[in-house]
Amino acid sequence: MKVSVHAGERFLERVMMKKKYTVIDVDFAMNFLANIFKDIVPNAVNKHIVIPGFEKYKAVYCQNTIVTIIPKGSKHV
Repeated sequence: MKVSVHAGERFLERVMMKKKYTVIDVDFAMNFLANIFKDIVPNAVNKHIVIPGFEKYKAVYCQNTIVTIIPKGSKHV
């Protein structure tokens, strides 16, 4: 499963509470998310998936790519 740069940035901002980050931090976050989701096979084209280990957040999955990270109670897409 692919992870977008946007999802890596939102993971750092929303989950890790970082206000400033580097390209290396974003790359690390993208690899971390790809590692977490490597064994998960979604059963829909568009879906929200709870992030293992970070149950208060969910990843928005669309066409084999994690697009963004949102808080679990959020209505954003």
